[in-house]
Amino acid sequence: MPDLSLDRPMPVIVRASNGKSKKQRADKLKLSTIVQPHDLDRFYTRYAEVCKAGMTALKPRDRSKKKTKAKKKKTAP
Repeated sequence: MPDLSLDRPMPVIVRASNGKSKKQRADKLKLSTIVQPHDLDRFYTRYAEVCKAGMTALKPRDRSKKKTKAKKKKTAP
């Protein structure tokens, strides 16, 4: 087995998809990109911005049902 120590940083491949199932294969979108080591900091900064922007549309989970069940269990004899 050859020596696996590297004398220089290697590029990173980043892959993503929209998560569509096999049934909706025509709608599935895949993409990939290669990020060079000297661009990693800039890439992760922009990636974090995109992730945060996508999370603004998310609704918080409704936990009221879980809380009422917990209260009922607590008060039950």
